[in-house]
Amino acid sequence: MSPARFFHLLVALAALAGIVLSFAAGPPVPTPIGLRTLRFFSFFTISTNALVAWAAIGRALPPGRHWRALATRPSMRTAIALYILVVALIFHLLLSDMVRPGLSGWLGNMLVHQAAPAGWLLCWFAFGPHGGIDARAPLRWMAYPLLYGAWTLAHGALLGWYPYPFMNVASHGYPAVLRTMALMALLFLAIAYALRWVDGRLARRAA
Repeated sequence: MSPARFFHLLVALAALAGIVLSFAAGPPVPTPIGLRTLRFFSFFTISTNALVAWAAIGRALPPGRHWRALATRPSMRTAIALYILVVALIFHLLLSDMVRPGLSGWLGNMLVHQAAPAGWLLCWFAFGPHGGIDARAPLRWMAYPLLYGAWTLAHGALLGWYPYPFMNVASHGYPAVLRTMALMALLFLAIAYALRWVDGRLARRAA
């Protein structure tokens, strides 16, 4: 097994273990399993770590697999680097006090907010492939966070639950939450173009 496949496998295991441990830690209030699962996967952190695991497993597969071909596209890998980098940044800047108690909560949090993000970013940087990302790609990458924001507002309006305090319309109102979401969209876009630039530099260096 090549170093690239081996390290991507480690990243996949970190992301999957983090998801499982975070789910096992449970919510602070007992919740029916169906609602608990829906809420759990409504966290951007969890859905993004699932993306990391999917792409890392694809990269760890032997050459010639369709899944691997999709997971090795530079645009796909850079988009996932964007999402998981924002996960880590937002957690450390705004949400570090939301860690669930207990060993599984602590370990799950460390894996989904530190180990998996760092591992994916290092694999993206070190192993590539890089290059060929067009100028409009960062705009396309915004589809996932924008759809997530729409889902969160719709889900919250129907069920009265929001995954993150800064998106809680009941506490802050729609104007404040929409302003926060607009600022976060700008953050996503700025980082997206920065990562595209870095990817281009890495491609030229490897040429």
